[in-house]
Amino acid sequence: GSGDYTIRLWDVETSKLLHIFNGHNHTVTCVDISPLQSNNKNNNFGVICGNGYTICSGSCDNTIRVWDIETTKQLIVFKEHEHWISSVKYGLNELKNIGCANTILSGSYDNSVRLWDIRSRKQIQIFNGHTDYVTCVEYLPF
Repeated sequence: GSGDYTIRLWDVETSKLLHIFNGHNHTVTCVDISPLQSNNKNNNFGVICGNGYTICSGSCDNTIRVWDIETTKQLIVFKEHEHWISSVKYGLNELKNIGCANTILSGSYDNSVRLWDIRSRKQIQIFNGHTDYVTCVEYLPF
């Protein structure tokens, strides 16, 4: 993620730029790769159980976006946060033995943590109680 509002995907072995993702309207502050893709190069199931690889990103435009890594197509936009997104994390829950992560956890400068359902494209839960910015989030596997 970058201050130029883009996400850039690099090949770490060759240092070659593979893709540029455009769509955010402000600085991209955080990015996460689906656990499925980051652990298994031979799997053809995406995080939404489609045929492509996906990543999610958070931005100072107050949105979380889900992207198809191969096409750079934006698949989903979550807009319910009221301030900058500081952290995003895919869920580690599995659907049978396919391994699809169906949730995203996010933290924001609006002092909230939110849980999102990728399949329904809706917010599942909001966790209030922080008295200041939420700077990072993490899942406990279940």
